[in-house]
Amino acid sequence: MTNDIAIFLDLDNLVIGAKQANLTFNINLILDHIKKITNGRIVMRRSYGDWRQSRDQLKDLTTAGFTTQSTVPINNFSKNLADMQIVVDAMDTIVDGHKYSTYVLMTGDRDFTPLVQSLRKRGKQVIGVGVKHTASSSFVGLCDKYIFYEDLIPAPTLSEADVEKLVERAINELQQDNQLIRASLLKQRMDELSRGAFSNSSYAEGSFRKFLANYAYLVEIRQEDTTTYVQKVTTPKPVERPLHLRYRSSLKKNKLRVVPARQRYAILKDIITFLRRDQVHYWRPLIDDLAQHYQQTNQEELSKNLINAVMLLARRAQVVHTHKGKSLSAATVTLGINSDKLLQEAILRCDQAYLQELINLPEPFDPEEAAIALYDTPQYAPYLKAIVNKMNIQP
Repeated sequence: MTNDIAIFLDLDNLVIGAKQANLTFNINLILDHIKKITNGRIVMRRSYGDWRQSRDQLKDLTTAGFTTQSTVPINNFSKNLADMQIVVDAMDTIVDGHKYSTYVLMTGDRDFTPLVQSLRKRGKQVIGVGVKHTASSSFVGLCDKYIFYEDLIPAPTLSEADVEKLVERAINELQQDNQLIRASLLKQRMDELSRGAFSNSSYAEGSFRKFLANYAYLVEIRQEDTTTYVQKVTTPKPVERPLHLRYRSSLKKNKLRVVPARQRYAILKDIITFLRRDQVHYWRPLIDDLAQHYQQTNQEELSKNLINAVMLLARRAQVVHTHKGKSLSAATVTLGINSDKLLQEAILRCDQAYLQELINLPEPFDPEEAAIALYDTPQYAPYLKAIVNKMNIQP
């Protein structure tokens, strides 16, 4: 049986709520997610509210198939007009005999609680969508499923330069005069400014104090009993950036961006899988196929940029071979290794490529700093040192 879906969008609650939270509202993010979790087809799409407050969204909503019922305020009670229209139209679908199995209410307003109860009594699945700061807990709890819009927004990938700017901006915003600030508060502010990207990145793994030690030229650390405090460095100190950060910057300049190990392994594994299944791919379509695969498997953090970075690494390591096209994006890609343990061989070759580049740098070669650069921990230093010795690479 087809799962037909009816969507009712409360513009005043969701779109304006997203603006208040400094979020860019993208209706297609929601529609794609609804289709994915319901495996249904969206038959009705209606939006309600004062569209003059969200003119930029009207075109996007119309393009996405929504019909908009305008509710221009004429008195202090007009705020409830859109709510009433949504309730009336939703119940009309029941009276008129429309066979919608799922109702999506894009709002967080508790005024819709009776509507949710009425729809569920009639055997309908109710999905709510809203922004965290405007969503009523009672309304959220009544829905069969509730989706927070913030959770659908892909977290941006942070570069080293982005993180450095993030530390500087957060400490500047928090510190007044010369007072100490709890390190936990700084971390929270960094996460807020990056919209969750910092906490989801490899930079947030491990001790936050050790992370801050990399930015001693920006932040001074103070320990009082069991509490860690931070303070902005008022007079910049001539502190050289840690060697592992310089390693990463140099690798990136040489088109060997360091993708976090867990993500690097996952993408390498899938590149091998795709090329074993279809022996010849084109560069850009292969990236697109992998990105689509990650979207379908809820691994949106594995972005096209990360996939491209691992592809460039794999090419340098001769894990894959490319054959000339008009451009790299049009070049054909084939698997360049033949082994009983393809993934292990691919990982080894990629680490060798990284190490060869590091040893060629004018910087001194330090296995522990190399391990932090490639694996975020010095524990991999013996492994990397063994590769250097085995491949007869002279630092």
